[in-house]
This record gives sequence, structure tokens and C-alpha cells, in this order.
Amino acid sequence: MNIISKKKQGVIAIICAIAMVVTSLTIYNPREAKADTDYSQLTYDYKNKGEAYMKGAETTKSQWRVAVDTSQSTGDIVNWMTTGDGNLNFYGDMFMNVTWHGVYPDATLEINGVKVEKGAEGVQVYAAAEIHVNAKNWINNNAYNVVKVTSADETQYVTFIVATGNKVDTSTEESTELQKPAAPTGLVANINDLKTNYTIAFANVPTATSYKFYLNGTYVKDITNGGVVTIEELKLEEGKTYTFGVSAVNAAGESDISTVQVKVPSKETETSSGSTEETTEAFDPSTITEWTAVGGSTTMSYYIANDAAGKVSVKPEMHGDNLYAAFTLAAKFKSVSLNGEAIEPRGGADVEIAKTSFKEGYNKLEVTDFYGKETVTVYFKVAKKEETTTKPYKDGEVLVNESNVTKEVPAYEGGDYWQNEYNNAPVNYVEGKKYVAEVVVSSTAAKKIKMVFQRVGIWDFVDANSGYEAEIAAGNKVKITYVFEATQGKGTDNGNFDIYLGSVADATTLVFESKKLTTYNEVPAGVQTGVEVLSAPATYTVTVDGTPTSVTEGNTYTFGDNAQGYYDTTNSVAYASGETITVNSNITVTSINLNVAMQKGASVRLATPTGLRFQTVITSGNDIAVSDILNKDFVTTGTLITTFDLFSANGSVLDKDSKYTTLDIANSGWYNDEVGKFCGSIIKIKKDNYEKKFIGVGYVTITYNNGDTYSVCADVNETDNARSIYYVANAVKDAGYKNCDETQKSIIDKYLAKEAF
Repeated sequence: MNIISKKKQGVIAIICAIAMVVTSLTIYNPREAKADTDYSQLTYDYKNKGEAYMKGAETTKSQWRVAVDTSQSTGDIVNWMTTGDGNLNFYGDMFMNVTWHGVYPDATLEINGVKVEKGAEGVQVYAAAEIHVNAKNWINNNAYNVVKVTSADETQYVTFIVATGNKVDTSTEESTELQKPAAPTGLVANINDLKTNYTIAFANVPTATSYKFYLNGTYVKDITNGGVVTIEELKLEEGKTYTFGVSAVNAAGESDISTVQVKVPSKETETSSGSTEETTEAFDPSTITEWTAVGGSTTMSYYIANDAAGKVSVKPEMHGDNLYAAFTLAAKFKSVSLNGEAIEPRGGADVEIAKTSFKEGYNKLEVTDFYGKETVTVYFKVAKKEETTTKPYKDGEVLVNESNVTKEVPAYEGGDYWQNEYNNAPVNYVEGKKYVAEVVVSSTAAKKIKMVFQRVGIWDFVDANSGYEAEIAAGNKVKITYVFEATQGKGTDNGNFDIYLGSVADATTLVFESKKLTTYNEVPAGVQTGVEVLSAPATYTVTVDGTPTSVTEGNTYTFGDNAQGYYDTTNSVAYASGETITVNSNITVTSINLNVAMQKGASVRLATPTGLRFQTVITSGNDIAVSDILNKDFVTTGTLITTFDLFSANGSVLDKDSKYTTLDIANSGWYNDEVGKFCGSIIKIKKDNYEKKFIGVGYVTITYNNGDTYSVCADVNETDNARSIYYVANAVKDAGYKNCDETQKSIIDKYLAKEAF
């Protein structure tokens, strides 16, 4: 008899444990036994494409019922898990929407035995009888969740089960053994206003009886959800980062530890609680050790107090003679003050303050949001500017000299014409002197760039032409030269050499081989403004099924609509139908046309462990040799096996997209070393299933260069492909046990006698 190639015993055992069910291959069996609850019938939730299931209601009165689709949502209890979209996605996570009859607006909602309080974290109240619950905080992923709604007078209730993570248990024996709890999710540590205590909060774990708190992996004490730990008791140091951890515990054991990183803030004492009895010492900014230079300034630095750096979207920088900063507090402010003196707030979320408003030494800027609830405090240190003698001008001095800088520029279809600056500062421009800017740059797409020369942070150009624009063709490397004289203004010792990169065009990679700025009394002869093309891209050929197409190096090529895609014989990769690639070499490509067919009937696998075997043959429908393509890493083959009952009940279709339970047996070797012919077996069949029909389908899956996959499965039917082990054994016997030795004959006879192995 034909024998399938050997597979690892552990993999076979797992596969066969799924296949040996007598009546059905899909059994739902929650791990927590409940004598008065039947979970055997789950309703598929189409809104989530297989990510969740739900159980219908068990009610005490008929007016309570559960809708399992949106068409029944009015006036009913509705439960589903879905990926949030539009205005429903208020937390950016999956959520559960629970709606009940408006006649009971004061009904209570419980999840896994914990009452859901309106206004709690992760709970959004949409109406008196409608609540959205953030799944991250309340629902256990890959677990079963019990949801219960009880009327205010406690005379009516409804319960249902939410099973997340495609929870389908195929075991046939029910277990009531308590399992150790899952690790807590949604762990956060919030510090109080006085920066002395942390409140530890997390999603309750349904089976947990207690929780343990850890500091840097070491157990400290038991804690409850919302428990408090103090900086003093934990001996935490200001400015250091620690790992807080929480685990869940029950009689079966302890869960893994969920962790969160916590940086201990520095205590700021310039604010008080507002009580007339509480006072604090004035904060001394001279104790600050970490100052940051203000952008574009040589004399100013800043420090953002109270760990509020995240609320300053644009850090302080000089715009000409004004200090500029922007905040995330609101579209406008209630108040802005500098050193205790009020400044009229601007209309937007930014401030601009004259440099002359800052005194030498320390300054305190306070910005309060429009509602008066939140304030950001920024300290400034202004150093006395040292008097220096003017640096002597040097003819031919190189002011900027950089090489090998790469800039990734996104696509721009509209809006601002220039984006993503490539800046060098400070640069000393002297009025009346001449300058030569030279840039060698290449681009993967057609691009326009602009070189500008101005004072830092202000639209004040050095040259009369306000800079220079140059175009680069896709794939070209060019040298851009711009000659100008510093004639605008009075010159500056705080100028810049800026290149604006993001003009309206496709996304591109700009590689600056060099960027140079040199100053002269007189520009050397022959040096003039212009663009010189140093190199252009090569042209390559993409040949598909014998038809060549010329493509410029770095440009793209899009393949046709052949369903199985295309095989690149040059690079041994496959491309999907419609896939677009960037061409940097000549390639030869052939359409893929694989045919997958099942051998009629089935055979008995006589090697130990024995079973029922199905054979598949794959051939090529064009000039690609099947041995050439099937042995490539991007091609996998295998066999899908299921019961004939499930096959018939699901439209007599068995392929890689089938949603009912199947075995997926990967091919581990070619039959008799003949490439394209392989077998897949179901083994260790229980004797009660000897007469049960099984059906097998061979497939080939192609993984393309872009990561997509495509599977081709054989066509199957009951007459040719559905067989039981008992039927096949009888056929072997009727054929006179052809080619069977005595050991193999005894295996056939055991199946016929319905004896267990």
C-alpha cells in the first residue's frame, strides 16, 4: 500500500484529537461549569467577522429578550463586540453596547459579577438605558464573560455570555477544575496633585480573589483595584523610573504580572491646594539642574515644570525678536502671565512674547487654559550676553559643509507648498558679501526643492531673490548652484541655510551627497547659478509571458490580473495579481497556472499510527515546470480534512476559507519523491467512527512578494472523495489484500472487525 511521509508525532496527536469527534467537530464547552446554564448554542456575530460570539438571553419574563443583529435593536437588550468606528469609537478600543427597555432606566449592569457604575472609567452613558463599555477595562479577551442586567425592583433580569477571541473548544470532556486567573489588564498608576501617592487601577479579573502589588519585580503587598501606594513607603526617588506590577490570585494560583512604567516626578511647591490654612515655600528656580536651550537663542534656556512637557506642542523658540511657544491646553487661554504680570492672551493656542519682556536671570511664565482648570508653568533663565568682538571676515570661508544626508519626504497633494525643512544654523551673513550655495542631490521621484537664506525663525531673506527653486527629474542626480549677494537688511550673525523639501509631488527619498555654502569677496570665474544633471537612471526590461516592457530605473511596474499571480524566474519570488513593484533590474516573469486534483477515493494508511489517507496531485497548466515552482519557499501545500456531515451541512464546500472545523495537514514530503503528488491522513480513528465518512481536499498556497496569499483547492464531491475507513478496508479485502503482507492484512481485518487499535 502507499504510505504517507512521516510527520512529527506531537503534531499528529494534536490534529487527531480534533478529528475524533463522533457527532460533530464543533463543540462549545465553557471551562466554568454552571449547572443551570446551557452554553451549547452560540450565535455568530457578523459585525465582528468571527472575533466574537454571544449567547441569547435567559429571562424571567417574556418582555426581556436579546437581539443578535442590528435590525432588532430598538427597545431590546443588544450586545455585540465590534471594532469601533465613527463616533462610537470613543476609546479607540473594542467596546460592548448594552441597551435595555426604557421603562427600566434604573436597571443595573454587571459584568463578571462586578457592577458597572455609570461614570466609571471606560463607561460611556449614551442614554438612561444605553451604555457603551470599553472592552479593554471590563471584558476578558480570549475568555468567557457573564453579562447581567437587573431591573430596579430586582424582579426581572437577563443574562448572556460574551466569548471573545474566537473561543471554540473542541474537547469532548467537560472540566470543572478552577484555573488560575488571567493577568490584570488596563493597568495604570495615577499620581495625586501633591505628588505623594499613586492610585493603582486595573480591570477586575473575574475569577480573582485578591491581587498582589510588585515594585521592580519584588512583591510588596496585597492591593485592591484603586488601591493607594505612597512614594514614601516605597522609598521612591524623584526623577527615577520604576516598574509597578499587579497580579491576580485565586485558589488555583497566581497569574502573570502586568506591569506599567512609572517615572517619579519632581515636587513643585509653587502651587497650593487653595486652602488659606495651607502654605508652601516659594519655588527656587536656581535649584533646577536640567535646562534646555531656547531654539534660535544663545542666551535663553527653559524648564517646563510639573512634568507638563507633553502639553507644550511647540517648545520655546525665537521667532526673530520674539519668543514663541504653543500648547495643547485649548484653542485659546484664560490667562497668560510673565513674572506675575498679565499678558493679553492671543486668540490661538500659542504665545508670542517680545524678548525684551524677559529680565536677566530667572523668569516664570504661566499659561492657564480657557476653563481655568489647567495651568502650565515654564521657567526661563536669561544669561547676560557676553560682549564679543566681531569675527573678522575671511574670503573663501566654507560656512556649511555636509555630506551623505538622506531625507524621506511624504507625498503632498495640496495645502502648504513647502514642508520638511533641511536646516543649518547659525550662519554669519555679512552685508555686501557674495555667497555660493552648492547642493548635490538625487531623488526617487520628480521633485522641486527651494533653497532659502534668512534670519533664524523669521521670513526675512538675505538675498534679493528670496532664495532659489530647482527641479529634479525622477532618478536623476543633479548639482544645484546658486550665487547671491547679501543685500537685504543689515546682515545677521544668526542666519540659516534652509532647504524646503516637501513641494507638491509624490513621496520620495532625497539623498544629499553634499551641501555646501561658501562666502567670497568676488565669486570665482565660471561659477554661476544653475542645475547640472550629473547622472540619469538606467532603463530596464520587465518581460511577462514573453512580452517585454521598458521601465526607467526606480520607477514602478504593475502586474496584470492573473488570479494565481506571477512567478519571477530571475529572483525566484511570486507577485500577486495587480501588485506594484519598483524596478531596479531586468526581470523575466511567467503567469502561474497550477491545477490541483484529488485522486479518486481514499486508501488505508498502514504505517503506525494507521488511518484514512487522501492523495492530491498538482500539475502546471503552462510552461512553468511544477517541480520548479512547488519547491520554492513561497509555495506551501497540504490537505484539509473534515467529516462528510459538516461538509454537506455547509454547502458541500471545503476550502481554506471554510468557517466550520477542519484539519489542516501540511505536506511534509512528496509521495515516492514525485514532485506534485502528496498525501494527508486522519489517524487514531476511534472504533465508533470507523463507518463515519470523511472527505479530504488538497490545496496549494502561494505567498506573494507583498505578503498577500492565495490558495487553490481541488474540487471535491461525495461520489469520488467521501470515504470511511471501514468502506476502504472492505475494498482492500475485496481486492484480495493486494500487495499487503501479513502485518498489513491484520490491520485491514481489525478495521473490518471494528476493533480498537
